Amino acid sequence: MSTWKWNRSYDEEENLDWLIIRDGPIVKYFSSDILEEDIKELDKMRYQIIDLSTSDWTPENAHKKIQVGFDFPDYYGGNRAAFEDCLDDKFDKKYRGLVIVFRHFDKFYSENKEFSESLMDGISSVAWTWLLTGQRLITIIQSDDPDLEIDRVGGYQPSWNGAEWFDDKRK
Repeated sequence: MSTWKWNRSYDEEENLDWLIIRDGPIVKYFSSDILEEDIKELDKMRYQIIDLSTSDWTPENAHKKIQVGFDFPDYYGGNRAAFEDCLDDKFDKKYRGLVIVFRHFDKFYSENKEFSESLMDGISSVAWTWLLTGQRLITIIQSDDPDLEIDRVGGYQPSWNGAEWFDDKRK
């Protein structure tokens, strides 16, 4: 198990991952520039990155897109339980953790709220389990809508990242 030491300086270079997920394992981003900068930093911190566009997802093809994007095995069952099982198997000690990026998620969420919330609930469940072992599972929901509101998933409501937390920062 890795030893983690908190640096009380709130230095983003040392605590960016903690700052991103301090309110929960799923966080929203609007600005592509801020998102790209944070992904680059998380990559430097030894996070595995899975970056998927959801712009062409439908309830009928989403699990296939997930299977390909996450490199899940052929036996992936294409349902929430299978998603959680296969996601949990992505745990790899050679990385500090895993970052999942869902780009253009607002459109898919607004058209497929039940599916989207089930997916995020599953991610939240696995994220809490990973934390017990010292791994971090960070999920970034990139939205083209600066006012995207997501209902409670995994027991909390996903918030905007620190740089865009105030509404006027996303306008």
